[in-house]
Amino acid sequence: MYKGFDLSDKVAAITGSTAGMGLAIARGLAQCGAKVVVSSNDKEDTDQAAHALSKEGFQVAGVRCDITDRRGIGPFGAEAKRAFGKVDILFCVALGPPPMGPVNDADLETLDRLLISTVSNNLALAQQFLPEMAERRYGSIVMMSSIASERASPNLGAYGAGKAALNGIVRSIAVEWGASNVRANAIAPSMVRTAFSKDFWGDPEREKTRMARTPAGRLAEPEEVVGAAILLASPAGSYISGQVLFIDGARSVT
Repeated sequence: MYKGFDLSDKVAAITGSTAGMGLAIARGLAQCGAKVVVSSNDKEDTDQAAHALSKEGFQVAGVRCDITDRRGIGPFGAEAKRAFGKVDILFCVALGPPPMGPVNDADLETLDRLLISTVSNNLALAQQFLPEMAERRYGSIVMMSSIASERASPNLGAYGAGKAALNGIVRSIAVEWGASNVRANAIAPSMVRTAFSKDFWGDPEREKTRMARTPAGRLAEPEEVVGAAILLASPAGSYISGQVLFIDGARSVT
């Protein structure tokens, strides 16, 4: 294995990592040698995911975190660091329920909650780890964005607005902390076959319409996000910062 992908001395914390893309990322980082902290808003799911990865031979801890509740951010940060003594890599995958439909129909209180969980609370989470990353002169913050942050959708307007704001946070972190060898990037997938998007891919007609606009002709699978995640987390990506990396089967260039 190219040594740039070796994470054997690194610790990664991943929110929203008991299923879908988050779990695939946690497993991929662990396969490269990282110790991983998995998390979700459900303690039982968190414990089960940690146990399953442990049975595969990985060093893993489970720490509950509800990204919609600011009060839990600090305790999560402390527990995540306590699990293995530090956190070098943070993946923010968790998301609160987004409002669906046109922005003109969006319930503004629901939108407020979305922006808090997507933008404010993920920034608060990054703040838990950035100073110590800077002290050690190694850190990677990766936020889960979306193609909706750049391409407008009649059904995901509010969701896309939140992700666009998250992209701005990523760029600011990259600029402010770059001199300390701390990087920040975003991964922006198109539709991935997860429970989050099941309303789309579970409907044959809606999936057919979606695939007609995607050059790859299919949805992404959660594991297809992992390669980019490893690159952005590892020394192999040491000069990649402030970027939004689209994983979309060429959807964004059509």
